[in-house]
Amino acid sequence: MKKILFILVSLSSTLSFSQKNSSKFSVNYNRNVETYFLAEILSAEHRKNNKDFELYKIKECSVYQPIVNNALKKYAYLKDSDIALATAKINDILLEKYGSGNDILMKPLMYHKEFPATEWINDYQFINNNLTKEQNKEVTQLIKNYLSELSKFYTKENIGQFFVENKTFYHGGIKEYNKHIPAGFTNAMEQFYGESFNSYTILISPMMMWPIEDHEGRGIGTNVILKSGKTDVYEIASPFVRVENKGQFGYDNQFQARFLSIHEFGHSFVNKEVYQHKSELEKFKDLFEKSNLKEMMIKTGGYGDHQTCVVEHLVRLGEIETAKIQKDSERAKKLEEYHLKNNFIFLPLLQEKLKEYHSNRKKYRKFGDFVPKLLEVFENSNIEYINNALAQNKKEKP
Repeated sequence: MKKILFILVSLSSTLSFSQKNSSKFSVNYNRNVETYFLAEILSAEHRKNNKDFELYKIKECSVYQPIVNNALKKYAYLKDSDIALATAKINDILLEKYGSGNDILMKPLMYHKEFPATEWINDYQFINNNLTKEQNKEVTQLIKNYLSELSKFYTKENIGQFFVENKTFYHGGIKEYNKHIPAGFTNAMEQFYGESFNSYTILISPMMMWPIEDHEGRGIGTNVILKSGKTDVYEIASPFVRVENKGQFGYDNQFQARFLSIHEFGHSFVNKEVYQHKSELEKFKDLFEKSNLKEMMIKTGGYGDHQTCVVEHLVRLGEIETAKIQKDSERAKKLEEYHLKNNFIFLPLLQEKLKEYHSNRKKYRKFGDFVPKLLEVFENSNIEYINNALAQNKKEKP
């Protein structure tokens, strides 16, 4: 299974470590996120959609993810509980009716104060520009009702005790991830994108299951707009290393740790700028769907939507530029090769276009100002170019 799926406060959990040269950065874990993924494990047998994959994840990941194994042993009696049924139901509804996966639940989990609290940090509203206003309201209420039940489940079953019992492992995972993060990378990102956020937090999630192959895991980026108007951004990371010996915690791979972190934080800079150009994005839709690109993007990471394809290209462009700003040419080259191999064929053209951005930062003060220019790369393409680039890319793969 060679897919990486990317989908997107100062936390009260302990065990936080600051990145050198950036007090806004930390590595942590979040009880809301971990409680949700526990409920997801319990819900597997009740799923109508993706049931086989959910059961496969449990069978596979419980072998090398100690937290998953510990949870299965401790909470086996809850597999037919109300929260198991509710979790299966919300995931089936989101997928069947709205075409969404569990990644959209990460934002409301972060908007909700950390369990056992029952309040919200700020008003949460679900927004998807592919849905109607009424549909967005329906999803918002569906999610809020579910999180209310998840909060009650946390308290009723004393889930907090699980984190006390496994504190050493979470502590180890935080330290393991943190050691691979390049000093000052958020400063480099802010320099490239021309704006900044209030805080940057990596949330390890040893409870999140994603079958590990070649040190590839799953990252989900999200953010929270505080009542002050400031924004906190997050990366939620599944393990990407199989835990096979004592002293391992699932995050000891430098390339994947750096890639996932900068990638997911990049979504907070890029998504909001790209999605406001819906009419321009529509010009690329026909090319995306009639060429071979849609099929290849689905194989790459489940990116079956033309807007997502554009976003994922630009986020990867930002990763490469961040490495260059940090004068890490080795990382930049490795990222270029890695992404081209995974069918991000517009990157060379985007890099060429970006020269105008770098040479005129007085005009383009932030990345969002230049996004319309980058969208021209996609709009002005053609099916022949796309299919030839994909074919050449396939030919060059080992």
